[in-house]
Amino acid sequence: MNSMMLEILPWVRQGYCCSQLLVLLMLQAMGKENAALVRATQGLCHGIGQSDGPCGLLTGGACALALATGKGSEEEVAHPMLTPLLHDYATWFEDRVAPYGGQRCGQVAAGLGAATADGRSPDPVACGGLLAECWEKLLELFQTYNIDLEKP
Repeated sequence: MNSMMLEILPWVRQGYCCSQLLVLLMLQAMGKENAALVRATQGLCHGIGQSDGPCGLLTGGACALALATGKGSEEEVAHPMLTPLLHDYATWFEDRVAPYGGQRCGQVAAGLGAATADGRSPDPVACGGLLAECWEKLLELFQTYNIDLEKP
């Protein structure tokens, strides 16, 4: 088991899904807590309410990126590279999961061998390797775009 899985395993056991896990990791990296945001990203779980929509690692990753770079109040301005940052992540994710036939939750889960017997929600442990790759990609993008996560 990789170190990322050991770090997130308590959250997995508490029932958080992939999209929430990426947002929790981002909040932790920023030294913040935001239960309302974590709660809101639960709406992205399992392809948006088990509708076989986009994988939560894609949508949750986009939320995590925007959390650190987007506009959150009238006084704030989004980072000028937010759109290219999101595009780079989405393009990388699309290329990464292309062998699975697409970016829908069910396609990614099946490609990872993470589909459960009931076909309802993927096994978060089996998705953990891709989650770790996604987190590493997010960190790489912050470094590429020279974005400091510790700044407010």
